Amino acid sequence: MTESEYQEFMVYELLNNGDRERLDLEESELQTILNPEQVFVIVKEELRRIYIWKGAKSPVRKRFISSRVASKLQDELVKEAAFHRCKIVSVDQGDEPEEFLKSFNLKSMEVKERLADMRYVRNIDKDPSTIKGRVVDSSEGAQEAAEQEYYSPALEELKHSGGSISTASSYRSPIRINTKEVIDKITNTELPEGYQRQNFIINQNLLGEISKVTNIFGEDIEEKIWEVVKPPQGVHDLHNYLIRIYFLKNQGLIQGIEILKPKNSAKKSKIQKTSLKLPNNSKPIQERILEVEPPENYKREHLIVGQKLYGTVSKKAEVFGEEQEIDEWNLIKKVPKEIISLEDYLFRVYFSEKENVIEAIEVLRKANGKTASSPLKEENPPKEKKRKELPKIPSNQG
Repeated sequence: MTESEYQEFMVYELLNNGDRERLDLEESELQTILNPEQVFVIVKEELRRIYIWKGAKSPVRKRFISSRVASKLQDELVKEAAFHRCKIVSVDQGDEPEEFLKSFNLKSMEVKERLADMRYVRNIDKDPSTIKGRVVDSSEGAQEAAEQEYYSPALEELKHSGGSISTASSYRSPIRINTKEVIDKITNTELPEGYQRQNFIINQNLLGEISKVTNIFGEDIEEKIWEVVKPPQGVHDLHNYLIRIYFLKNQGLIQGIEILKPKNSAKKSKIQKTSLKLPNNSKPIQERILEVEPPENYKREHLIVGQKLYGTVSKKAEVFGEEQEIDEWNLIKKVPKEIISLEDYLFRVYFSEKENVIEAIEVLRKANGKTASSPLKEENPPKEKKRKELPKIPSNQG
């Protein structure tokens, strides 16, 4: 890995074989991936810290080798990325240091269940650079030296105030997305009749079609390519657009999003900036969105955050003779098709003003109206790219 590939904030998942895997993750998404069965190594160079976050149900082997992995990463960052030497801090689920929680605007994660034998490995004094009874060099602290502790149900645990979308249900390791491969996949998919491409969203970046003209021996050669463009700021509503979502079917993760607008002048598409302001708190973006009432006569149907798609499960309960309906939001792990088309919806796009990325997309429908959701089968890419309208896909293919 080259120096330019290192970032001030990085998250690695510890694998069963002792290796580490870097996750493509924004700092604001950290809370959503913390899972009781996992161990993560989190780098925050600005604070000169490397945190080892250990879930209460994570395998003993992962806990045992986490110090060695973190110490190796510590040396790697100093030598190859010219980072400051970061202090390694151990963090146990449900017993998180206040420094760690404040650094990432997190909430303490409640421990509901531990390992079956009620036993877990924990770094001494939350710092692998010291071993009880003697002072050691920081590199020596990376050895597999740890003490065993036993959990007592009588121990006081920190309370965790759960959000509308639970941390456990929203866990899914992000994957690396090759932007060029996704662009090729989208552009090789047939266009629906009467629509033209306007933008793509890949890796939370907004892409637009750029025309480049090169003069070759007196002749202008025009080339059109898709590149990352600077997005607008704030929250925008998209009216009369068709959106196609491209999934990794076996993983339920989103590869890219295609935004299409109609060519028919009778059905004009419109982008409207709203005055909506989300609550200014430390909750993840999806929870802050749910704290705001949807537009009048609209109901939320889906939320898209990064590579993850959330949907609602409606539950009805009778309370003192009165029926109440509760919407519970869950991460969608399986999708029926690799390409799903959404038409006649209102799309609310949340642009980050700090990072020039798209933080989330809210999919809303008329509360009492019908939508034309058309899941499409994955199309075989044509041998050659041709910019022409193709026959309409029959509705019975979805």
